[in-house]
Amino acid sequence: MKTYLIASVIVLMTFILTINAKADEMKTSPLDGIKLKSLAYIDYSNGKTGLVNDADTGYNQFSLTRGYFTLEKELQPWMGMRLTMDLTQDDDGDYKVRQKYFYAALKPKDLGFLTGMSSEIGLGHIPWLDFEEHINPYRCQGTMAIERAGVLNSADVGISLMGSFGGKLTDAKSKTGNDHYDGLYGSWHIGIYNGSGYHAKEVNENKVPEARVTLRPLPEVLPGLQLSYFGVFGKGNTLEAPDYIVNMGMISLEHPMVILTGQFMMTEGNAKGTWIDESGKALKTQGFSAFGQFRIPDSRLAVFGRVDYFDTDADNVIVSDKSAYTTFIGGLSYSLYKSNMILVTFETTDYDENVAGKGKIPAAGTMLGKDQKVQMVYQISF
Repeated sequence: MKTYLIASVIVLMTFILTINAKADEMKTSPLDGIKLKSLAYIDYSNGKTGLVNDADTGYNQFSLTRGYFTLEKELQPWMGMRLTMDLTQDDDGDYKVRQKYFYAALKPKDLGFLTGMSSEIGLGHIPWLDFEEHINPYRCQGTMAIERAGVLNSADVGISLMGSFGGKLTDAKSKTGNDHYDGLYGSWHIGIYNGSGYHAKEVNENKVPEARVTLRPLPEVLPGLQLSYFGVFGKGNTLEAPDYIVNMGMISLEHPMVILTGQFMMTEGNAKGTWIDESGKALKTQGFSAFGQFRIPDSRLAVFGRVDYFDTDADNVIVSDKSAYTTFIGGLSYSLYKSNMILVTFETTDYDENVAGKGKIPAAGTMLGKDQKVQMVYQISF
């Protein structure tokens, strides 16, 4: 009942705030108001993947890890749509196209302190990952910590409403290096979704509320400082519907020369509903991630690093201990033009003896070997 109430509130807020919007004349041509965008990650990696009993297998390959094509259409200043197609490779090596985003976009009027609002109805963004990926610009290297751990992914079918607190931060790009999510006192995003993610079938009737609240406490003194909370409160995507709960906090500091973030997460279960013990109860996990980037003055170069730690059985329900992994990532990036860049990175993951792999429940005595790779990525976009 609670989820239906949240959904009703989001829908009502969206339509009440847009119902009085004055309709402009429709575009004279179907091509008016159209934007086309494309983004691709061209990857070369040489490394090894850990196997059981401290073994490993090597690889040396070029790959197209992602290819996005986006069409946006403005129908009215307060109404539009977005379609993003996602090129991905399956386990057999076949490249396939699937939908990443496909939603109607409404822009309600400001409501006092709540400004710059927009709503996504359909296959849209969940509240967290798009936000983090506009702070950490290296999604082309790999997924963010919470997605890499197997908790969730970045899109789902549902309805959401987002906006800023107190208008926009003036000259956000020059002050912080980032003009996305540029609310003067922060930003917010609430929604209710199937919970299965964008590439899984919904198999139960549960709907999952998700929310992000970000505060910019010192916009005039330290504009790049933000404090963020992200929460998910639902059930995993199986018929048994185990708990699926996420509580995560992040502190971030952005400057045109420096980016620093630190986050801590606690979860029960995951979106797939597969993190459960023998009784069917959701496993509790916890972890942290820290990221830093420094731009070298008077150059196009930047150096960056990241460390992730994730304990797959924080309460030691399945195994007594040693159920965590630690990932280190470091490298250089070279900016070619706007968001077009080249990365050279090194990544390594050490597994405790009872870890069965990222996104999997622990298994006693697995003894996975180390994951390790050197990587070059060309991110091309327009």
